[in-house]
Amino acid sequence: MSPTAEIPPAATVVRSPDQVSGDLDGKVVLLSIENGTYYNMNEVGSRIWALIEKPVTVAALIEQLLAEFEVEKSTCEKEVADFLGQLQKDHLLKVVET
Repeated sequence: MSPTAEIPPAATVVRSPDQVSGDLDGKVVLLSIENGTYYNMNEVGSRIWALIEKPVTVAALIEQLLAEFEVEKSTCEKEVADFLGQLQKDHLLKVVET
């Protein structure tokens, strides 16, 4: 799968091992070992990061976020797709199966 391809809902995703992350005041900060870039995530990004610590399908990830946050399903799907796509582009996410 190319880094810019949309990740389908049935795909299973997990964090890349090539990063170091931690919690700073309830939000995730991480450093990509591969590209040397520092990232600071907001509340929702931090929750997604926590949920992809172990392999999870994109569909299950979206369902969990819908249960935790007040957001329309279509908005959640788009935002999750964009966020996961950026993580994948930056080599912070692995698609382990489709």
